[in-house]
Amino acid sequence: MWRAALATILFASASLAGCAGGAKAPETFDLLAPRISTVTAPRPAAFQLVVNEPIGVRALETDRILVKPGPERVTYYKGAAWSDRLPRLLQVRMVEAFQNAGLVKAVGSRGDRLDADMELATQVTSFQVEVEQGGASAVIRVYLKLIDGQRGKMIDSRAFESRVPTSASDAAEMVASLNKAFDNVLRDVVPWVAKARKKTT
Repeated sequence: MWRAALATILFASASLAGCAGGAKAPETFDLLAPRISTVTAPRPAAFQLVVNEPIGVRALETDRILVKPGPERVTYYKGAAWSDRLPRLLQVRMVEAFQNAGLVKAVGSRGDRLDADMELATQVTSFQVEVEQGGASAVIRVYLKLIDGQRGKMIDSRAFESRVPTSASDAAEMVASLNKAFDNVLRDVVPWVAKARKKTT
C-alpha cells in the first residue's frame, strides 16, 4: 500500500515539475538612462537631490508592458516584462541619468539617506504603447514637482511628454521606442532641475 502511495506522490511531483518547466518565462527588457554630456555645461548646482519613487495609476504598478488598443482599454503585451516594477525602474534610471549628467552636487533616493536640499516627485500619467488605426506610438507623459527638502514647499512644477512611432506587435521594437521616448523626456528633465538652483540661491 505504502509503495503505491509513494509512487502516486512521485508521479504527481514529476507532473507538477513538468508543468512548471514547460511554462515559458517572459522575455525581460530593461529601461536605459541617457548619458547626457556635460562638456559645455556650467558647474554643478550646489544642492543635493533626492529622487522619489514615481507614482501612477494601478495599471502602471507592475513589471508588465502596458499596451492600449483604445483610449478606454488596458492590456499588457503577452510574454514580455520589464526587469523590475516600472516605478522602481524609473526611479533608478532617473537617479542614474542625473549621475551621468553631473549637473547637481549629489543625487540619490531616500534609501541613500541624503540630506536633501530638494526632492523630485514624479507622477506618471502615461508609459505605454498606444495603438491607433494609423499605427502605434510609444507614449510617455510625466508631471514633475520640485520640492524644497527643508521646508516642504514646492519650488516649481512642469509636465513633460514624448511620443515615438513604434510597432503594434513586436515587443523589442516597442521597448526600443519606449526607451527613446524616456531618453527624450530625461534630456529635458535633467537641465530643468539643475536650473532650479537660480531659485534657491
